[in-house]
Amino acid sequence: MSFELCSWTLDLNKQPLRSLKQILQENLSLSSKLFLRGLLAAPRLARKSKPVTDTGSRKRDWPRIIVFDERVPSPDRDAGSLRMFLILKTLAEWCQVVFVPFNRPQSADYESALWKEGIETADAVDYRKLLKNKNVKAAIVSRPSMGAALIHRIRRVNPRVSIIFDMVDTHFLRYQREYEISGEAAVLAEAERYRKLERKLAQQSDLVWSASSEDKGVMEREVPGKRIEVVPTIHELRDHGEAFTARADLLFIGNLAHRPNEDAVLFFMNEVYPQIRELLPNVRLDIIGDNPSRAITAYDSDDVRVRGYVPDVEPYLEKRRVFVAPLRFGAGIKGKVGEAMAHGIPVVTTSIGAEGFGLTHRLDVMIADDPQSFAKAVAELYSQRELWETIARKARQRIEKHFTPEVIAKTINNSLRDLM
Repeated sequence: MSFELCSWTLDLNKQPLRSLKQILQENLSLSSKLFLRGLLAAPRLARKSKPVTDTGSRKRDWPRIIVFDERVPSPDRDAGSLRMFLILKTLAEWCQVVFVPFNRPQSADYESALWKEGIETADAVDYRKLLKNKNVKAAIVSRPSMGAALIHRIRRVNPRVSIIFDMVDTHFLRYQREYEISGEAAVLAEAERYRKLERKLAQQSDLVWSASSEDKGVMEREVPGKRIEVVPTIHELRDHGEAFTARADLLFIGNLAHRPNEDAVLFFMNEVYPQIRELLPNVRLDIIGDNPSRAITAYDSDDVRVRGYVPDVEPYLEKRRVFVAPLRFGAGIKGKVGEAMAHGIPVVTTSIGAEGFGLTHRLDVMIADDPQSFAKAVAELYSQRELWETIARKARQRIEKHFTPEVIAKTINNSLRDLM
């Protein structure tokens, strides 16, 4: 399926709804479908929006930045949302930030959390009006789906606006790595499609944000000479939690609708956990995350507790002894790994899971890429107090030095100010 956009535009006041629904069933690109669905949903969702004000605000003379994303961030459910939420908070310190989601959750709580931080929200149907405001200096477009739907439209409405393409992760790299595991032709086709799309969107933008230095290197080869900055996941330091002797058991956290996470859990349960039980007969595992598949919930037992979505994961991060992130494919930077390190719980992960953090095996992380090595790494970290305390301390120091909001804010703000 092509991501090329249709050349015609819609007047929502004249186009019958039935015709629009029919259009969505035809062979439009995925991005066009997403764009139209967002516009169709906007009148219904407008009641939940906090209006964008032109006057009467202390920020009315500040530069305005419009941020487009697929959905309102839900920071307690996935690392990408937490990253976006903290980016918005950072920008709100010196800009008038308007966040434009194409989808909203059933609850308005997540949107209300943005308002409390001084971040305004608006509906996709009003994107032209928003972009024509004289104070708009930049538009951040997050994810390839949003970029394909919007970047050329932003250029057409207001050519003076600087465009930042926030990749979140390099999708074609993620699919390429998945293909290397699965061997599925459809996955390889997705990788090639995203390679063309992400290259095109990067070329059309003034600045690209990548989530890791590895992703940046990949994109620099795809678009030589393009300015690319690394904006990783952002982590606030947390309490250290319990000491080694007061902790027990293993922990995995991740949105299980995300294919790399589902694959990681199934790989772990099928090939790693049985070996761990031979080495640590009494160790148990908590699996936390939205949307566990039937294949994952089938493992639910007294020893493997598949908990689904948990509103507050702090008690688990404070009391479990080892965090496991057995990712076999993916891209970008893994927020679950950063959150564990920020909480002082040592991590066993793969080379892919460790990307973006600059970690060193046995210093601030344990890295293993095959089932036997992974099981041994978990058992060693779980059993050796001195090693556990060293990795917990060094990993937390790495977060403090490189990944806190204060540190990442400098990259975000400096990259945007150069454009504005």
